[in-house]
Amino acid sequence: MAGASRVLAWLAGAVVLAAPWTPALAQEPYKVGMTAAVTGPAAIEYAARVETFRAYMSKVNAEGGINGHPIQVIYEDDRGEPARAATNAKKVVEQERVVLLVNTSLSATYKPVMATVTETKTPLLFGGGVCPQEVFPPANPLMFCTTSFAAQIDSDFAVRFMKEASKGKVRLGTALMDIPVARIGIDTAEAVGRKIGLEVVGRITMPPGTADFTPFSSKLKDAGANWVFAWSPWSFQVGPYEALLNLGWQGNYLLYGHQQPIDAAYPRLNRENLYALVGASILAEGLPELKAMQETAAKHGASRLDVEGWVAAVAVHEALKACGWPCSREKLQGAMSGLSITVKGVKGGPIQWSRDNHFRTEQWYKVYRWDSARQRAVTAKGWTKVDVGQKLKELRETAK
Repeated sequence: MAGASRVLAWLAGAVVLAAPWTPALAQEPYKVGMTAAVTGPAAIEYAARVETFRAYMSKVNAEGGINGHPIQVIYEDDRGEPARAATNAKKVVEQERVVLLVNTSLSATYKPVMATVTETKTPLLFGGGVCPQEVFPPANPLMFCTTSFAAQIDSDFAVRFMKEASKGKVRLGTALMDIPVARIGIDTAEAVGRKIGLEVVGRITMPPGTADFTPFSSKLKDAGANWVFAWSPWSFQVGPYEALLNLGWQGNYLLYGHQQPIDAAYPRLNRENLYALVGASILAEGLPELKAMQETAAKHGASRLDVEGWVAAVAVHEALKACGWPCSREKLQGAMSGLSITVKGVKGGPIQWSRDNHFRTEQWYKVYRWDSARQRAVTAKGWTKVDVGQKLKELRETAK
């Protein structure tokens, strides 16, 4: 939790600037708010994203801001709790009059935050957690998302990869934390799996707060699953996998590879049957672009790089540039609706928003596995493009 403590120290004031004021940045700032799970159980996934976001904003301000106007970010910790997130949203939107609010927290915080921005017509960027339904076509005009997590599209790609990677029959087991967005993802995986010929043999639904995953994982092993797919917060993905290992299970396991946790888990577990589906490159791949980002983040005060935090920060920077000065909420919303964001080395293609699609018109996926001989993560399937509009049509047909 050292990272969370570090970020919390930055929040020790109602307003935290992305970089100190300087004579070169004496003009009126762009004001942006953020509510984030900096502390609490979810901080393992979110604190590093906030730290990286802040470092990127410090870089922008150190370089002169946007035409001399600094970006002023007001950070508030919500601990992943809906009530705190609601209070934070009202504070920064109604009192601080930010032009944009960023949510970097659990999906449980989304509804109260959405209510506030809807009432005040403030653009909202989901820059850390799963992308909600409101950003997919037909998108809510105020809601946007940069993160790679998309429950239904992720799950469709996952089961198709399992079939492609398997020589024999796939006997699919699924694992999820008992929360709405995870249920949507796993329901999709099972429906698509059956459609393409996989045998769905078991499903474990684990309540929040579960500490011992063994009783749940035993059910998957006993059901004869030779592939397991998990789509949930990190601990509810890796926990069942480790329990299966302890039970002597010999199948293959596919989870969503949240960058910070999977980078740490791969060398620790050292198992070749663990596959990670991602929408953004992981640091273990050692790409030059990622190394350059790490160096820049460290230079501006971050102890670690989180690629989703970096991408969210790039999106905010590009959106404000497109908005120009002065930048109103209405003007920013219009600018964001046609924005294209490219972060070289991180994703397979750009994040392109349109008027009715605030997720992206194309989604790109890669799958990693661990190579124990080389002691590094390797590519099991290279970047693959998915047409989001077409895929959503297919999924609606499958759900009928």
